[in-house]
Amino acid sequence: MQLQTLQKYSECREWGFDEEGAREAIAAAAGLRELLAKHAVEGDLQRYPGPEVIKALDDARLWALAVPKRLGGRGLSATALARVGAELAKGDPSVAWVFQIINGTTWVTSLASDALQEELFKDGVPKIAGVFNPPGIAVPVEGGYRVSGAWPYASAIRHAAWGQWGIKIVNPDGTEVAGNFCYVPASDFRVTDTWFVTGMQGTGSDTVVIEDVFVPEHRVVHAAKSYNFVEPDKRNHGANSDFFAQMALVHRTMCGVPLGAMEALLDHVSRSATSRPLVGTIYARQSDSDVVAREIGEAATKIHAARVLIESATMELDEAALDRRVLSEDQRARNKAKANYAMAILQEASRALMNVAGSSAFNNGNPASRYWRDFEMVSRHFGNIATVGYQVYGQSLLGSSQRAALPFMY
Repeated sequence: MQLQTLQKYSECREWGFDEEGAREAIAAAAGLRELLAKHAVEGDLQRYPGPEVIKALDDARLWALAVPKRLGGRGLSATALARVGAELAKGDPSVAWVFQIINGTTWVTSLASDALQEELFKDGVPKIAGVFNPPGIAVPVEGGYRVSGAWPYASAIRHAAWGQWGIKIVNPDGTEVAGNFCYVPASDFRVTDTWFVTGMQGTGSDTVVIEDVFVPEHRVVHAAKSYNFVEPDKRNHGANSDFFAQMALVHRTMCGVPLGAMEALLDHVSRSATSRPLVGTIYARQSDSDVVAREIGEAATKIHAARVLIESATMELDEAALDRRVLSEDQRARNKAKANYAMAILQEASRALMNVAGSSAFNNGNPASRYWRDFEMVSRHFGNIATVGYQVYGQSLLGSSQRAALPFMY
């Protein structure tokens, strides 16, 4: 079945997503690795990417990969987005995460109403970041809402022109409606320094605070008619990317970041093994040890298998979008479990590689330490937790009416 899926994707991709554009974007990302690595320490210290890094991604046109061409984006596939994220992560996983968040949130916005698309994209593709939980409070007023709240973990927000924020509408009669989103320009919110962490330090994932800001009705996406709802007379609709499953696209493509971090760690440890001694043994070089060779070989196999799993998951999303087909809950459950299992075996590879690298690899001046700590943090994002993916898929296979996660979350 999997071979059929890959074959069908291969057959239809030439007339579907922009494959030439994908190759260009992947090559551009690979070409930025040296620059990103050079500025990675600076990004860690200030806790967000500096202007030279952001300009490099601007010049490479890497901020609007999945946004449809009708809005000025590049119209690339889910698989291309994950591959670009992996290449950037080989230079600096934190920058790759900033790339992922802005690309994902900006793409989600391209699914919104005509009025919202036409306002936010009127001058080109903006950088949009956001957080949906915990929700802020939106109080209905004439023409819209008064919104207040605080949203932590707002990755990439220091580089965003707009924020997309989860809100709970609280009506005058006390009733509440959860699951909504609103859009607020950067001029109407402030960022507070709260991002002091061990991994992914350079993502700028601070807290956004909004205090009693008016948000007009057309900038609110209601839970009852969320992003996958299409009005009968909608004008800005019809591109391949408009048919992606919303949360599935965001969560599967973000897997490129931990994948790239592990591929970079494998390369670093393998190269170091040809010159570093295996202290306390007879081996002048780690590479002379059969034990080291086995550890690296097994880790490499797991990393390669993880790429196959992740890309088969993104290809399923691409195929469904090209077919204008909605994946069922059961299909999304399997898709999620597949990507979550990739995270589990990447975690095994991470432990093995750092065992080979030894205690010196945990020195902050050693590139291995960045790949390790950034991977260990991002692999624990709630969308990557393997046990949840297994449970959701198992409940699907058993026909259970209860699921560990709400269907729209996978």
